[in-house]
Amino acid sequence: MRIAAGIILLILGATGVVASLLALLAELLSPVGFFHPWAALAVVVLLVGAGIVGGGISAIRRRFFWWPLMAAICLVILAITYTILIMSSPTMPWDERTFAQRLLGTVPIWGGGGLPSLLALIFLVKRRAEFQA
Repeated sequence: MRIAAGIILLILGATGVVASLLALLAELLSPVGFFHPWAALAVVVLLVGAGIVGGGISAIRRRFFWWPLMAAICLVILAITYTILIMSSPTMPWDERTFAQRLLGTVPIWGGGGLPSLLALIFLVKRRAEFQA
């Protein structure tokens, strides 16, 4: 279970790193001559993704328990934050989405990152004794 949690963290972290590098590359190659605020978010995602990859490596190597645990917790918090932002976003007069439709808008983040990170968190907590200090 520890190795499965490490692989989940590696995949999710590598996805974040690659996506943020592609976003930064697109920002660098854009014809607009100013720094877009989304590029700052891409840098944050790059740093968080690198930490999550480090947590996955730490889980596979059985080195430190807190690093992969914090990576999994961070991913769950990101999914919860995204859900809250989507659910509390103001609606436009022409956008008459119901509560259920807004909730369905959060399915990709929970299916792609929230539930796997929750699963990794459960795996890590169950196998805490396998880690070295």
